[in-house]
Amino acid sequence: MTELSDHNEIYQQFLRETEANSSDQRLATHHWVRRCQQIKEDARIGNQFDFLRWPSLADFSVTDSWVPSECYDELRRSPEWNSRWFPLTRENKVGTPKDFSRDFGTSPILVQHAYHLLRYEMATHKSLLNCNVIFEIGGGYGSFCRLLRNAGFSGLHVIYDLPHISSIQRLYLTLSGFTEVPREEISQREEHGFCLIVDDYLDSTFNFFESNNIRVGFVATWSLSETPMSVRERIFPRLYRVCEQYLIASQLAWETINNVEYFSAFAISRPELNWLKEKMPRTGPPPSFYLFA
Repeated sequence: MTELSDHNEIYQQFLRETEANSSDQRLATHHWVRRCQQIKEDARIGNQFDFLRWPSLADFSVTDSWVPSECYDELRRSPEWNSRWFPLTRENKVGTPKDFSRDFGTSPILVQHAYHLLRYEMATHKSLLNCNVIFEIGGGYGSFCRLLRNAGFSGLHVIYDLPHISSIQRLYLTLSGFTEVPREEISQREEHGFCLIVDDYLDSTFNFFESNNIRVGFVATWSLSETPMSVRERIFPRLYRVCEQYLIASQLAWETINNVEYFSAFAISRPELNWLKEKMPRTGPPPSFYLFA
């Protein structure tokens, strides 16, 4: 467990980062610009031990209503429930994650993330754990990164996000005892580490991928489908050259963007991969789908 003095030091660094962060409206839709502004305000007035309960993180630390009962039921039905999925869905107390009413040992978002991984592995018969690097767009507060590490991923987990949200990820993952790899020292690893990058570091990160013949797994659960087209064009098609596996969740549309058309073209760009599309269980709108490779 993190000592209280360490927690205070880590949190004070988080406050300094958050105050210094700025929102670039070219890199986010209006929804996420507002979210970043709310994070800065919550950081000033919120409880440092309950940051996963802040209103600004409602899209990340979700309630039961966001997670269909089918997700938890399928995890429980798995022959690996006792040996794998039960241990992987055990929550820690960092940030005071929201309770999952059917299982107080976990949280709604962790159930959802475990379900993503289960569906991906069942559909593709592949494992993200075999990749050298995970490149995740929009990593929430870091829950999926934690899940993959606990599942056995031992490489580098790179998360690309907006500065305010990267600061939340650093807070959560550092308090959880994870090792951060500085952006300037990105390298292939044999031990798990996380690296948080913002737009200024995309080019150097892609150069590292391309020059080292690295197996990259791509993860984006709703995030890519909620970014402006200008940001998507910054990432693709360049990232296509190094990604071998894809786990994507998307809603049908976001603001004026038709994601069904976008991701149909996305898959056509890598015809050599076996693409699989699945309807995702939801408790309500918006309807969403998975895209796996």
